[in-house]
Amino acid sequence: MAAVRTLFLLALLLAPARAEAPVLVAAASSLGPPLQELVGRFSQTQGLPVKLVLASSGKLLVQIQKGAPYDLYLPADPAYLERLPEERLEAETRPFARGRLALYLNPRLGLAPSGPGVLRDPRVRRVAVANPGLAPYGRAAVALMRRHGLYPEVEAKLVYAENVAQAARLAAFAADAGWIDLGAARRLGGPYWQAPTEDHPPLLYAAGLLRERGRAFFAFLQGPEARAVLARYGLEAP
Repeated sequence: MAAVRTLFLLALLLAPARAEAPVLVAAASSLGPPLQELVGRFSQTQGLPVKLVLASSGKLLVQIQKGAPYDLYLPADPAYLERLPEERLEAETRPFARGRLALYLNPRLGLAPSGPGVLRDPRVRRVAVANPGLAPYGRAAVALMRRHGLYPEVEAKLVYAENVAQAARLAAFAADAGWIDLGAARRLGGPYWQAPTEDHPPLLYAAGLLRERGRAFFAFLQGPEARAVLARYGLEAP
């Protein structure tokens, strides 16, 4: 019996410690590629695992309002954070990056865009755009088309995606063009036009700390290492 107890104790001592629960980060889909790199860097240096949940800013807000247990919320518009009760936020919200809107054209069209007027070309029959009711990039695209007097002509061509990451996939494979984030346009490698910031509402990413567990990553996003990574993905300092 003593031998059995000894073996049992040894098994307990040698068993690996239970993995720490990851920090849950709900983020706008356009942040996916840079955040995946940042999470890897953070987890390696801090020893704290992070799990990303990527979707449209509006969809994530609804999930939070319904009680989703996220620790950090990173929407592509600070207005979403203003719709949360003050008691849900553990710290003052902070902007950490500014996004840029781009009009991407599928290379098979053989068109080089010099501005949004290229959408009038009859070869452009389907234009992917994130749902403006859920995604800031979609709202920015619609605002820009209205500003340039294009929206009435282009509206029938629009193909709506749930978020800007899905819009990028549509632009690459099924549509002829797409209003997407600059980082995605660069990764796709085809011709694109970078929209001037004054042509649409600002695309400002902000961080909202929902639980203390997310504070370390919340602070990491404000640092120089994170800024350098974000810049490589087309995200400017706020």
